[in-house]
Amino acid sequence: MSVELNVGDLVVSRAGRDKGRPFVVLRMEEGFVYLADGDLRRLDKPKKKKRMHVTPYPKKGSCRMELAEGRPLCDADIRKCIAALTAVDET
Repeated sequence: MSVELNVGDLVVSRAGRDKGRPFVVLRMEEGFVYLADGDLRRLDKPKKKKRMHVTPYPKKGSCRMELAEGRPLCDADIRKCIAALTAVDET
């Protein structure tokens, strides 16, 4: 019962030191996802994590639009996207 993930989706880590932390999916390979949060895990060194150790963020949303614009992406863009999608839950 695996939920479909796409590049740009917001996910939450389910295991490891970063458990509970939101990330954006940068790319996917067989059984693995590469994640960044723009803070501890930056674009130049994304976190490689097993697909089973992440779950889609409960609130629907993604950063796909930002990733698809074709302009160079920076860590600040990732932080802003995560902040925008998680802001409603923190209030």
